[in-house]
Amino acid sequence: MSDQTKTRKKRDTHEKRQTILVGAVKVFIESGYDVSSMDKIAEVAGVSKRTVYNHFQSKESLFQAVVNDFLKQRDQQKPIEYSGSRSLEEQLREFAEAELYLIDDPTRRGLSKFLTSVFVMDIEFGKKIRSGAKPPHESFIKWLNSAQEDGKLNFQSAQLAAQIFYGLVEGCLTYAALFTDGASLKFKEPVLTELITTFISRYGVDK
Repeated sequence: MSDQTKTRKKRDTHEKRQTILVGAVKVFIESGYDVSSMDKIAEVAGVSKRTVYNHFQSKESLFQAVVNDFLKQRDQQKPIEYSGSRSLEEQLREFAEAELYLIDDPTRRGLSKFLTSVFVMDIEFGKKIRSGAKPPHESFIKWLNSAQEDGKLNFQSAQLAAQIFYGLVEGCLTYAALFTDGASLKFKEPVLTELITTFISRYGVDK
């Protein structure tokens, strides 16, 4: 098999996998996890059931892939390296906007609602699924440590500071958007400015 053929086959396999994931998202959102079936996912994705099983061994492994892909999309929004020449406000806003990526689009918002309901209804299942994802706030913790080394922030625990920041973002913006189907996002700017100001007031270093 030539290298060109291998590359094309690999691309086709990736595209087929993405097609299945998109179909799975539609079915999970519309039907819920328990009712959804691999047959229905194959139908919506426009592929055979055998093709679905060639990529995913079970509905649970497919669901795990949906979660991982969703979080990967979010993480790709925030490969933010700390910069001493840029304001903390500007950089913190980029992290917040990356988190809001999960709910600023109807489809992503629908998936966020679905995942929240699944994880709330079955805590142990939620833990099992999330265990396959990378540690939360990893890139932000790295950013926090760099900001502290640069003398711009001061905290005892980067993990705790990260929890506070994302707690503010989620509590003030994410859940409001879920409960209002995105309507609250029209008024996000003053809220975003205030929560960033609050975070810097707590952890910022005056010079």
